[in-house]
Amino acid sequence: MKLSKIIERATDFGTLNSQNNLLSFALQIIIYIVPAVILGHYTDIAIKKIKSDDVFGEVIINYILLQTMFNIVTLYSFILFLPKFMSEFQTTLSGLYFTALYFSMQPNYIDMLKEYMNSLIL
Repeated sequence: MKLSKIIERATDFGTLNSQNNLLSFALQIIIYIVPAVILGHYTDIAIKKIKSDDVFGEVIINYILLQTMFNIVTLYSFILFLPKFMSEFQTTLSGLYFTALYFSMQPNYIDMLKEYMNSLIL
């Protein structure tokens, strides 16, 4: 298959065309992985920096809510401005990669949630 056809299938968002060829499928997954890793990592770093500066004090729930709102706004912005890119989130494996990686690149978020839940138990 020609390179142009592989790229065309990989970037035909909102369809299942990329699944007809292994290289198209791999390229489309890479297209989802790169922004997920970058956005997830820098979201986590930004909130961690805000937390280390004690902007909202020692109350952990404030930082959890801030990061949750940041995640919601980021994902909603994708839905708003890139609807075809996002339409695959519910129907394809490629979209699942973005979601899973976006949140897995935020270990500080998980740690804050654990810390908060442990504080409720004790």
